[in-house]
Amino acid sequence: MKKLLLLPLILIFFAACEEDDPILLTNRYIKAADVFTLPAINYDPDGSPPDIRIDLKRRSSNFWEFSTYTEVNAGSLPTITIFPAEILMTDEVYEIRIVDEDLNLPDDEEIFFWTFQGYDEGENGEYTFWNNGKHIMSLQYNEK
Repeated sequence: MKKLLLLPLILIFFAACEEDDPILLTNRYIKAADVFTLPAINYDPDGSPPDIRIDLKRRSSNFWEFSTYTEVNAGSLPTITIFPAEILMTDEVYEIRIVDEDLNLPDDEEIFFWTFQGYDEGENGEYTFWNNGKHIMSLQYNEK
């Protein structure tokens, strides 16, 4: 008799549980950076335009983990720089910089530096970076 009473209670319990729609988790992958403007200064001793490279790392890292290919003598802007492979953005703070790569000098010249959060920032497929009211650079991302 007790088993017969338990069966309807179990059925009522499961019937009352609503099935939620699954949460669609998407990952963000970046592949390219668009550089729109840079300060008009002499970057190289010979007066040539900067050799632009974008460096990216998680704040927790002690070294620049990812770099784009170098855009040699990037005299006409905007220009696009490409990472060798897609980079999965994670839920942490990132540091990014634009540098003028000088192979004949011991250090590259940092032009701009920013921090951003991989999940909380960015919209419509891009992270945007500004300086003094000017749109300097965008990182493009795809969601998969």
